[in-house]
Amino acid sequence: MTRQPPQHQPRPVAKRLIPAPQGVPAAGVITGFIEEAAQDAVEQSKAVHELTARLESVFTSLSDLRAAKRKGAAALTRAKVFVEMHEAGHHRMNFNIDLAATLAAKPVTAAAVRQWFEATGMERRKDLFLALHVHPSTLSRAGPETEMDASVTERMLRHSDLLVRAAEVFGEDGKTWLTKPHDLLGGKTPMEFAGNEFGGAKVRAMLNAIEYGGVV
Repeated sequence: MTRQPPQHQPRPVAKRLIPAPQGVPAAGVITGFIEEAAQDAVEQSKAVHELTARLESVFTSLSDLRAAKRKGAAALTRAKVFVEMHEAGHHRMNFNIDLAATLAAKPVTAAAVRQWFEATGMERRKDLFLALHVHPSTLSRAGPETEMDASVTERMLRHSDLLVRAAEVFGEDGKTWLTKPHDLLGGKTPMEFAGNEFGGAKVRAMLNAIEYGGVV
């Protein structure tokens, strides 16, 4: 009589995928991972909210919004550049394109540019000057109320959108990703490549792809 080899009995999936420390149930390890992921999500969400609040304060101080308040344009003063959206339990900051288009048509003061520099939380000013296409000496000579070209306003808005999007995808590491040269961008950093609307669209598409599991 031919002896049949013993049938292989697969272990439970949890034990195969997540080797638990000796004496610790696999269920406990899984729970730990879930709790850690939840805590990371909370911290990342907090970082995104703090960043958007700082950036929002810059744009609400622009001259056209101040003028709108004096005229009693309540609808405009209530508008925000970043609007929090809730989709299937997921929180996301939606960029208000209509308001951005209105703001981008107006010049911005040197004081607002300096305020924006601080709001971004970026340590290297070189990256920000490069992003806005503004020479450091130009800003240093400008008085607080000196008006910069409207194209600077548009770039401030575009890069604010990308800063928030990168924070949603990478958390605190978003700023690092934006200032690191990338092969898909011809060796340029995402902030440098996003110097115009077409470059900005590509950088945003890359962030979307990364968020949904794409290899970029």
